[in-house]
Amino acid sequence: MAKKYFEKKYSKLLFGILALLLIILAILVARPYLNTIILAVIVSYILQPVYKFLTKKVKTKKISASIISTLLIVLLTMILGVILVITVINVASLVLEQVNNLRVENTSSIDYLQDAIVWINSQMDRFNIPIEFTLTEILSNLRNSVSSIVNNLLATVSSISSFSVDAIFNLIIFYGLIYTIVPHFNKNVYSIKNILPLDEEITTLYLDRTLDTAKAMAGGLLVVAMVQGLVAGFILYILGTPYIFLVILLVSIFSFIPLLGTGLVTFPIALIYILTGQVWKGVVLAIYQLLVIGEIDGVLRANLIPKDVRMPLFVSFIAIFGGLSLWGIWGLIYGPVIFILLLTTVEVLRKYYIPSLKEK
Repeated sequence: MAKKYFEKKYSKLLFGILALLLIILAILVARPYLNTIILAVIVSYILQPVYKFLTKKVKTKKISASIISTLLIVLLTMILGVILVITVINVASLVLEQVNNLRVENTSSIDYLQDAIVWINSQMDRFNIPIEFTLTEILSNLRNSVSSIVNNLLATVSSISSFSVDAIFNLIIFYGLIYTIVPHFNKNVYSIKNILPLDEEITTLYLDRTLDTAKAMAGGLLVVAMVQGLVAGFILYILGTPYIFLVILLVSIFSFIPLLGTGLVTFPIALIYILTGQVWKGVVLAIYQLLVIGEIDGVLRANLIPKDVRMPLFVSFIAIFGGLSLWGIWGLIYGPVIFILLLTTVEVLRKYYIPSLKEK
């Protein structure tokens, strides 16, 4: 006869408290690498179709399939990292050069702009608002703002490309976790379902929503970035914008910032066109950014995110920007995941919890 465990009074409660304390301590110890761990879990989930294809179709052993899957991620991250560093450094240098050499030419468009500034100043004076704009001041602020953004970006990229000890540790942990998690992902999910003290259907609902939301946000960011970069490249090529390939990559990088991310690249270019007398180019680019490039984010993301994890627009807005303010770029994943779990809890409350109370 099999021996039964945890039959003593309070034994389950004490074990639960012990397990919870150990989990909290483990999270505190792993906190410096928590983002890396979470990203590794998401990437391992995304890699599951590749891993299953290698083990079934190609008849590769599980260990070999895990090694190949990990090597694919190593190769991809290395290539993207090199491209990112080279692109940002080159584009930043070009932008700083162009902005520092920017001069306003005396054209009819500049005359119109001067008239517009005079009209705005007159309206400010009419409403007793002590603010006065000048074209020189606007140009100076533009130079300072762009220079500040570019210098901060260069500092960030330089710190990433310096391969500090912390960065190396993060990469080792990331690749090691992928190699470890990928072949045992489904087994680990099954274990979590058995550990959690909820019905299997409810546990499955929570896990599926969490993983699908994280996968959709991470994968969606990459797809949206590539598409927005290509679409921006189309209009920039027609307008004859120089260094187009580098600018396309920069647009793709800034697209990770929701809503107006790509505009941080295209609007300054449009303004430079206007200030240098090429008004129609600047206007066309600004309109194209608002009506086409900027709309791609919402359209694609709506189709990339599964129906089960879609949220109302205002909820998505709070989740994304609230997450950004708390966790930075990681908030693009954490915010939506937390809110989808909240909405799932409301669904469980209405669908399972309240009906069970009524039955009693």
